[in-house]
Amino acid sequence: MKDTNAIEKALEKKIDLEISAIVASFISQLQDLYDTYGGTNYYDIVYNSQEKEITSLTKEKVRTILQEMIKENHGDAMLAKKTNQLLAKLEIL
Repeated sequence: MKDTNAIEKALEKKIDLEISAIVASFISQLQDLYDTYGGTNYYDIVYNSQEKEITSLTKEKVRTILQEMIKENHGDAMLAKKTNQLLAKLEIL
């Protein structure tokens, strides 16, 4: 159904915006820390503490990683919940 696909895409866009707002808030807090205390705009992400494998990233790369991580971990559940909420509002359920 074309309409169902359009609704799902609209919900996915809403989910992307919600995740983006969460990440933007986090990045803003990082910027506040930098503005207040100084330091660096690069962040070390430790993948394996035993091997001491570290990669330094800019805030923008951290933003991208966080957005992708949150969407991967929560995107499907968010879509299911938002779909059910929408269906309930439309009194389809």
